[in-house]
Amino acid sequence: MSIIQGLRAALLLGCGRPEGAELVGNDHPAVIFSFWAMLLCLPSLLFLGLIQPSAHLTLEVARLVVRFAVSWLVFVAATHHMAHLMGKQTLWPRFIAVWAWCSVLENTAVALGGLPGPLGLPPMIGQVAFLISLGWALWLEWYAIRLTLKVEALTAVALVVFDITIGEVMAAIGAMTG
Repeated sequence: MSIIQGLRAALLLGCGRPEGAELVGNDHPAVIFSFWAMLLCLPSLLFLGLIQPSAHLTLEVARLVVRFAVSWLVFVAATHHMAHLMGKQTLWPRFIAVWAWCSVLENTAVALGGLPGPLGLPPMIGQVAFLISLGWALWLEWYAIRLTLKVEALTAVALVVFDITIGEVMAAIGAMTG
């Protein structure tokens, strides 16, 4: 497994090609290696942090990175347990590795969707770009979950909502402490 192979798998999945999932291993070393994807998410995460006006930019960006890392780890740990409860524990390693590599594309898409505002484009263009990029990112996560865990559409929706909820709870905790 390589970073290029993980990103290629995510790109194929992002184009609706299920064979992308087969490029990712279904073992614990694949899961561990996929944690490199966290680092690859940092540029888009930092971009999103930098376009938010703040008097304490460095502190806000640091909080954003910590929230992202904790959210990531909570999702990994929680879905490991959920997969066991669903009888999908043998599928979990590929699922989480694919989820990780797809996260790079999802975060990049959302960051690109936020680009029109800082470029000074009309707000309507920015809103449409953001909605399209967010919609595609959510679809990609849903598709990857359905494909790799072999679950029904509503179960995949529930896992996407769970992932988003973890991030929102972390953001709320960050807002209370900041």
